[in-house]
Amino acid sequence: MNSDSDPDPHLAAELRQGVGRELADEAAEDERLTDLLRRRRLELADVVKDLAHRGGRVSVEFGGHSFSGLLAATGVDYATIDRADQTADIRLDVATWSILPSDSPNDSKVGGAESFRALLHEYSAAETAVRLALPGGEIVIGAIAVVAVDHVEVRDVDGRQIYVPNTMILAVIRSTVLH
Repeated sequence: MNSDSDPDPHLAAELRQGVGRELADEAAEDERLTDLLRRRRLELADVVKDLAHRGGRVSVEFGGHSFSGLLAATGVDYATIDRADQTADIRLDVATWSILPSDSPNDSKVGGAESFRALLHEYSAAETAVRLALPGGEIVIGAIAVVAVDHVEVRDVDGRQIYVPNTMILAVIRSTVLH
C-alpha cells in the first residue's frame, strides 16, 4: 500500500473525539431536559417530603413570621420544622421554603399526621399548649379546645375562648423547652 492513500492517524483520532464530544454533549442535554421535566411534575409536598427524608434544613417565611431548622416531618399539606427550643408545623401553601446548606446529612425521623387538620385534632386531644401563627405576624396563644368544620376554638391563658378560622392558621408553634 501507498502511504498517500492511508488516512492520517491524527485526523481519524480527531474525528472520533469530535463525534465522542458531540454524543457526550447530547447525552448531557438529554439528562438536563429529563431532570427539568421531572421537576416540573413535582408538587411542593413531594419536594419537602424528599428533603425531610434526607434530613434537610430549611428557612421558612410565612405571613410576617419566619422559622428555620431541621425538616423533621411532613404530611400532605404541611411540614414540621425542629429547632432546639421550638417546633413549628407549617402549612405548605402559605410559606416560601428556602433550603439551607448542610455540612452533613442529619438523622431524619420523618413521620407525622397525615394532614394539617389531623395535626390540629392531635393537639386538641392532647390539650397541647400552642401558638397559632396568623397572617400579619399575629399570634394566638393557648390550647386548642375544639377543631370544628371551618375553625378552631382556642382557650387562652386568661380562660377566654378565641375562634380562629382554619384558613387563617399558617402554623402551629410549640415550645420544646420544659418550664
